[in-house]
Amino acid sequence: MHRRYSIAKKLPAATLCLCLILGLTSFLILSNQIGELSASLIDNKSRTALSRLDELVRTPLFNNDSISVQVALTGATEEANIYSASLVGVDNNLISQSTKSGPKPENTERFSRNIELQDTLIGTLVIELDSQPIYRQYNNLMISWLLLWLLFTAASTYGCHRYSEQLARRLRILTNRLPGGGEQINDELAGLEAKIQPLLSSSGQADDNHNSGYYYSLVTATIKNRQRLNNQLNQENLELLFEKIDYCTAKAIELYGGQRIEGANGAICFTIRSTQCSKQHLLICLMAVYSLQQLLERLSLKLGVDLEVNWALCSDNLSTVPLFSYDEGMAALKQLSAQLGDKMQEGIIGLHCSEYDIEQLSSIARFVLFDSNVFILKGFPEGRQTLLEKQIMHLANICL
Repeated sequence: MHRRYSIAKKLPAATLCLCLILGLTSFLILSNQIGELSASLIDNKSRTALSRLDELVRTPLFNNDSISVQVALTGATEEANIYSASLVGVDNNLISQSTKSGPKPENTERFSRNIELQDTLIGTLVIELDSQPIYRQYNNLMISWLLLWLLFTAASTYGCHRYSEQLARRLRILTNRLPGGGEQINDELAGLEAKIQPLLSSSGQADDNHNSGYYYSLVTATIKNRQRLNNQLNQENLELLFEKIDYCTAKAIELYGGQRIEGANGAICFTIRSTQCSKQHLLICLMAVYSLQQLLERLSLKLGVDLEVNWALCSDNLSTVPLFSYDEGMAALKQLSAQLGDKMQEGIIGLHCSEYDIEQLSSIARFVLFDSNVFILKGFPEGRQTLLEKQIMHLANICL
C-alpha cells in the first residue's frame, strides 16, 4: 500500500481525515457543552421567574387578594420566554392564570414551585417556559462553528492538494533525472528512494564498510599532446589553461560526488565511490566522464587550444583500512588505468569492467568491445542524452 498511491493523493487524504477527526471530536464536545449550558440557562430562568413570582403572590394569596395575584401573573407573562403563569390551590384547583396571546409554542417546558407559609402549603406556582429561543441561540452557535469548520477543512485540503501536487511533480522530475531504471512506482518518495538506494548505506553497512571498504571507480584523463602544448604555449597561457581545466574538473565531479586525487604527469585523476558494485554506479561515473569530456572540448574551442584527451575508467573494491592496503589498491587501479589510456586514441572513453558483459551494460549505455573486459562508450539512450546536455550546458555557464 505504501507504494501504490501518489503523494498528491495521500497528503490531501491524510489532511482531510485529520480535519474529519477534528470535526467529529469537536462536534461531540460542543454538542455536550451546549446541551448542558442551554439546560442550565433554562433552569436558572425558571428559578428566577418562580422566585420573583413567589414574592409577589405570597401576600395577596394569604389575604385572598385575587386581583393582585392576577396582576402578578400577568406581569410574569410579559417576559419574553414565559408563555403562561398559573396559581393552583392546595386542592389542585386553578385559582388564577395568565397566558400570552397568540398560538402556543410547539415545545414548552413546565416548571412549578410550592408556596408555603409557616411550613403550610398554601398554593403552587406553575409556569410554562418557551425554551426554543434559548436552544435556537445555541444551535446558531453550533451552525456557525460548523460553517467555519467546513471552510477550514476545504481550505486546508485544497491547499495541501496544491502543495502535494507541486511536491510530487518536483520529486518525479528529480527521480527521472537520476540514473537507473526499475519498475514504475506511483509513490514518488519510494521511487526516489529506489533510485538513490545504490548510493546510500545504513549505519550497519557503514560498520561493515569500515572493514571491507568501498567500490572505487578511478577515472584517468590522459592529455596525449601535453608535450606539444608545452612547446606551443608560453608559461602564462599554459598556467591559464591548466587552471581552467582544474576548475572545470572540480565543478563537474562535484555534481556527481567525485573526489580529485593526485595523477601522473599529463593526467587528471578522480574517484567516485559506492557501497557496492552496480550498473547504476557505473552509469554515474560514465555520465561524469562524458560531462567533463564535453566541457573540456568547449573549453578547447573557446581558448583556441587543441586538447587531445582520452578517458579510462577502472573499478575495484578497495579496503579503507589499513591505509597501506588502500594505497596499494589505488596504485594498482592507477597503473591499470594508465595502461588502458596508452592503448586508446584521443577522444575515446574506455571502461574496464569484469563484473558485467557488454549485453548487461547495454541497459545503461551503448558500447563496443575494445579488448578483454574493456568497452568503448558510444552513447547514451535518448532521454539520458537530453539530461546530460542540460547538465553540460549548466556546467558551461558556470565554468566558461
